[in-house]
Amino acid sequence: MAVMLCLGLWGLDRGTMWRDEAATYQMARRTLPQIRETLGTVDAVHGLYYLLTHLVLALRPSEVTMRLPSVLAAVAATGLVAALGCRLARPRVGLWAGLLYAVTPVVTHYAQEGRSYALVAAGAAGATYLLAGAIAPGSACASPDRGAPGPACRDARGPARTPPDRGASGQASCTPPDRGASGPVRTPSDRGASGQARRDAPGSARTSPDRGAPGPACGDALSPARPLPDRGAPGPVRTPPDRDARPPGPAATPGPGAAPNPGAAPGPAAGPAPDAGPDAGPEPGARSAVSVRGAAPRSARAPSAPGPAPGSAGPGPKGRTAGWRWAAYGSVVAVTALLHVFAVLMLAAHALTLCLARPPRRVWRGWGTAAAGAVAAVLPLAALARRQSAQLAWMRHPTPGRLWAAVEDFAGPSALVLAVSLLLIVVAVARSRWRSLTAVALPLVCVPPVLLFALALYRPCFHERYLLFALAGAPLLAAAGADRLADAVTDRLVGTVKNRPAGVVTDRHRALVAAAGVLAVGGAFVWQLPLHQWERQPLSRQDDLAALAATLGRLTRPGEPVLYDPPKERRIAIAYPRPLAGLRDIALKTPGPASGTLYGIDVGPAELLRRLDGARSAWLIAADEPEAHPAKAATLTGSFRLAYALCLPGVRLERYVRVGPEGPGGVTDDHWRPWSPNSVP
Repeated sequence: MAVMLCLGLWGLDRGTMWRDEAATYQMARRTLPQIRETLGTVDAVHGLYYLLTHLVLALRPSEVTMRLPSVLAAVAATGLVAALGCRLARPRVGLWAGLLYAVTPVVTHYAQEGRSYALVAAGAAGATYLLAGAIAPGSACASPDRGAPGPACRDARGPARTPPDRGASGQASCTPPDRGASGPVRTPSDRGASGQARRDAPGSARTSPDRGAPGPACGDALSPARPLPDRGAPGPVRTPPDRDARPPGPAATPGPGAAPNPGAAPGPAAGPAPDAGPDAGPEPGARSAVSVRGAAPRSARAPSAPGPAPGSAGPGPKGRTAGWRWAAYGSVVAVTALLHVFAVLMLAAHALTLCLARPPRRVWRGWGTAAAGAVAAVLPLAALARRQSAQLAWMRHPTPGRLWAAVEDFAGPSALVLAVSLLLIVVAVARSRWRSLTAVALPLVCVPPVLLFALALYRPCFHERYLLFALAGAPLLAAAGADRLADAVTDRLVGTVKNRPAGVVTDRHRALVAAAGVLAVGGAFVWQLPLHQWERQPLSRQDDLAALAATLGRLTRPGEPVLYDPPKERRIAIAYPRPLAGLRDIALKTPGPASGTLYGIDVGPAELLRRLDGARSAWLIAADEPEAHPAKAATLTGSFRLAYALCLPGVRLERYVRVGPEGPGGVTDDHWRPWSPNSVP
């Protein structure tokens, strides 16, 4: 989050606004009744954002103040992406995913823009995080310092923790005999013929010999434990250096179905090998936020307190808590979609996540109710936006190249970073270790772009900025793929260099791997540093209204008539009125705030000629677009002729002079000399 905050504040003041930011600025400066009247005719999809910006600019009206909400929203989205990585995988995955999100150039682009897209991305990330928590409220969370599980989770490879109310009873973890222990180890033969594992330690868990494939939980009340094959007498006992002074605890007591073992001497509970840690593989004792078949098993649950199913709205306090979670989820989705209506596409991604997770029916009912409420809240806005769809007339039907451009923005855009990111995403999907993360991130990054592309084939509406909220899935998948490769490389290196079994890593190794990932993200940032620098330049946007206003102010003289064709080009004078304050907007009939429009209403051709009667010349500021048909230029053609034209970025500046042997006051047209930038004093 600190990285995103620094990147967001770096170069925030570009000294200019572009056309969309100018619309935000002028709308936010209007009164609330004027905003309400304008939203009835144009920009209804941005209405909630305009109201928010109205409150922000009431503190201090400036370009930097207008962009601050986007910076803070990008910071929040970065933190939520990191939190999703921690919840669905492990801390280093969350760290890498958050950093990848922060250093993506397109994220910093919209983090420094006075529009709603960064806020929509933060809302979608928050809704996705709430979805993961509502499905499994007791999800695992790992401590950021060592990657060890926190209080809410139990690691099958670490010593079980004793709750305060259990006194000296203690809990023991079942460890295969070849893993070492701090005391005598019970071999599988001690369990008797019944094959039932002891159940007197409900918090304990059993780890299978394969570190990468955890076995079922030991003492799980949901299913009996499977007997381990007889491996003979245990080998030499390894004592952890930081635990050899611990007093021995009570020996594990056989369960009711286990035969007594006369040869087993009482001793402390079986502990882990000193180098085993949670980062060596999936954590069997930790329950992932989204349970997917084939993923890490659920944590052991005490038979005495089964409780309702995760995410269920059962009776009692837990059911009420689940209900509040779904209410919060629905509220966040509704507010996010009100910021921009296309954000409702995240519900399709979340529905696919639920299909992959296969939760109980109660979870489906809770999600369906929340989603239906959010859609009902957005339907009036969608109906109003449909009536204002003429605003998107400039768009064209998308091609597959536009969809690939979105992929480049999300995972690149430089060729090297794009190739590495796509490779890591493929690894995360094909060799998934954190299937719960894949079930959340893959639909989020794939479903909304595909749906919007399909919709745009019918009605053009596809643009990468409308899909910024889906970008969060890409860094999550890339971080998961990097984690998978890092584990494979670390296992081989540790086994070769340290002469240890593969998978046995220390805290130092885990810290080095995490640091190596951070350095790799830093390298990607340095590689794309020119792109980040470009995003801080005025020319990174479609136009530079401040430079246009300054140029027009130098070329024109106070009192000269000026025409804007079409009226939206009036945004130059609205955004920066001082350089053009002396010009007469001769075609304006009703200003924007009074007419309930963005740029005002112009007079007709006849009234325009009447107002121009007696004028010797006039300036025309026209849109420099191929499909533009300047109506006012055609009106001027009969009485005026084009004497001078200058193409500026995004606009075309033209000077018209009256046709005739003599201008007003006996001054002939030959006395006028065409203006040029070099002739300006």
